Amino acid sequence: MHVNSLLVLLIFLCVFTKQIYTSKILIFNPIFGFSHVKFISKLADIIADHGHNVTLFQPYHNAMKNIDGLVKNENIKILNYYPDHFEELKKEETQTFPIFWDSKLMNIPVLGAFVMPKVLGSAFQKTATQVLKDQTVLNELKNEKFDVMMAETFEITGIYLAHLLDIPCIPFMSAVRYPIFSQLFGQPSILGYVPHIGSQMAPEAGFYDRLNDVYRQFFMSITQERLNEFQNNVIEEAIGRPVPYWKDLVKQSPIYITNSNPYLDYAVPSTATIVHAGGITMDLEKKKKPQKLTEEYEQILTERESTVLISFGSVIRSYEMPETFKAGIIQMFENLPNVTFIWKYEKDDVEFEKTLPKNVHLKKWVPQPALLADKRLKVFVTHGGLGSIMELAYAGKPAIVVPIFGDQPHNAVMLERHGGAVAYDKFELQDGEKLTKVINDMMSNQRYNENAKVLLEVLHNQPIDPKMNLMKHLEFAIKFPNHRSQVPSINEEGIISHYYLDAIAFLVAIFGVFAYIFVRLIQRLSAVFLVKKTKND
Repeated sequence: MHVNSLLVLLIFLCVFTKQIYTSKILIFNPIFGFSHVKFISKLADIIADHGHNVTLFQPYHNAMKNIDGLVKNENIKILNYYPDHFEELKKEETQTFPIFWDSKLMNIPVLGAFVMPKVLGSAFQKTATQVLKDQTVLNELKNEKFDVMMAETFEITGIYLAHLLDIPCIPFMSAVRYPIFSQLFGQPSILGYVPHIGSQMAPEAGFYDRLNDVYRQFFMSITQERLNEFQNNVIEEAIGRPVPYWKDLVKQSPIYITNSNPYLDYAVPSTATIVHAGGITMDLEKKKKPQKLTEEYEQILTERESTVLISFGSVIRSYEMPETFKAGIIQMFENLPNVTFIWKYEKDDVEFEKTLPKNVHLKKWVPQPALLADKRLKVFVTHGGLGSIMELAYAGKPAIVVPIFGDQPHNAVMLERHGGAVAYDKFELQDGEKLTKVINDMMSNQRYNENAKVLLEVLHNQPIDPKMNLMKHLEFAIKFPNHRSQVPSINEEGIISHYYLDAIAFLVAIFGVFAYIFVRLIQRLSAVFLVKKTKND
């Protein structure tokens, strides 16, 4: 009887303790990019799996069709917000960006600083305006009495929605980093730590590399500032009154969550306020028991000893690439008749298929995780989206990463530095001979496979599990929503005082004065000595 009573008491205490620490969390999940939505959906699942009450608020910026089923936890409440122009969005084709395939202009930082903010900001404008003007929805959300809200920093409507609901907001980013936000949490400049496009890292970096880094960093910051400024103005107009500056709202949070993993990403000076959650989308238990391939793919993988998968993601599509790029890839197919290629090609094109050799299979969709888990797949040719980079790293598979735009160049060299991947220039896809050589080298040289496996082991044995790291910091932030003592006070200073430029300039000036006096004194003494010597002579 005593034992049973004790057991009941323990169960009661466990349930009661769980209820005490259960928080009611609103997560803002704007529907505009699949990789973003996938990351946020996984974020919601993890938080709900840890016993918290989660509501996912999803305003549609485009009529994305492939997001059903991303949220797995049945306890999550999903509130889809369809704007008045949603029927128009449904008629539009899912937006792709074929211009990024061969446009060198889009990689010019000056152009990006003045074009991209309006292009991206305008895509958010209509839905964001309606959400913030919809008093019915605002009242319904306010009545829910959420403890905290989580919002991504690429589309900042959620940050202002939290302000209107008068609840603390925890910002996060579904990409590896967003420097203008990281700086608000004490992270210093990434110059010298993270190379920009066209630059080498230290110790190989030279003057040109440093100059290129400064140039690109400057205009990247302007691009991000202008995008947020554009959104800030749209939001202020929607609300109809002055609103706090976006930086002032963001830096109220005790933490900033990113999709970076410290064992995959570059080593960058940081603070305890920046939480690295990269890897939370990877289910290690599932990877031990990967999804079974269909009979069709089983047959494809047994055709030849080696198989290569080619996929450029969902935003940039293979069928829209320039004909010269396709010609280079086809030449590579012909040069490697003993290799089977599975190419994710999103359009039925009978005539194009006739131009391909028999060792190529075109597929409008591929079971990417299952294929990466299969030992018969030797190499993955990818665009370098962060989702694919994570899957690659956790699969231990060699890869050729062909970045097209956005954060993909960073992701490509981030993975390449671990030795299991090659970052390949998209403009060299038209060089079939070079592409053949790289794939041949990757399949024959075991160091790529060995290095990829080492990275896999590192990620599987990292000291702190990314999910646990996320939850511990999130629960801390909910308990202490105004805690900012981990952000260096110097972060509030301007660039001159932050880097002690005034003190350094003063010391240089003093040294210069003393050096001048010393030189003049030596000259005087020398002159006197020469005069005396002349008289003596």
